[in-house]
Amino acid sequence: MPTKTVDRRIERTRQLLQEALIAVILEKGFEAATVQDVIDRANVGRSTFYAHFQDKEDLLLSGFEHLWAEFEKHLNAASANNEGPWGLSLSMFQHAESQRRLYKAMAGKQGGNIALTYIQKYLSGYLTDHLKQQLAKRKKGFPPEILSYHIASSFISLLTWWLDNDSTYSAEQMNDFYRQLVEPGVNMIMQNG
Repeated sequence: MPTKTVDRRIERTRQLLQEALIAVILEKGFEAATVQDVIDRANVGRSTFYAHFQDKEDLLLSGFEHLWAEFEKHLNAASANNEGPWGLSLSMFQHAESQRRLYKAMAGKQGGNIALTYIQKYLSGYLTDHLKQQLAKRKKGFPPEILSYHIASSFISLLTWWLDNDSTYSAEQMNDFYRQLVEPGVNMIMQNG
């Protein structure tokens, strides 16, 4: 029984620090945020912070890991309608819409480039795996990593714009815009090679 209490305390402290970082990022931006800002907001001591995280980047990335785990659950629930990258983009827009504050802190302009770099890496990896299979079936010589990078970069740019401008477009509308911008080029590559 005591281990569960300790685990809950650790989890609560980590969550408190993550929430404090999000609030500070939304106020000041990631680059201007300091560990002191976070511990002041969370009302914890410096030693408590460093018992859980190495620095503010480590804290930010721990939030990204949580965000990605939540997104994977969301994606798995929506995977019955497998539309390749278009199902993925819709799932991401929907997840961002349901967790807008968190996404804005992690992927918006205030969050800096650290989280965006990780999102780019994960999306590109996921898409590359999918596109390798699709391009191989169609005997296309186009490098899947270039296509996946283009698809993921376009998505991240549009997602960041949507978050930073507090746009009132729905996740579904944003996905439609994204598809109109990116899908024709992808389809041309898949057809023509």
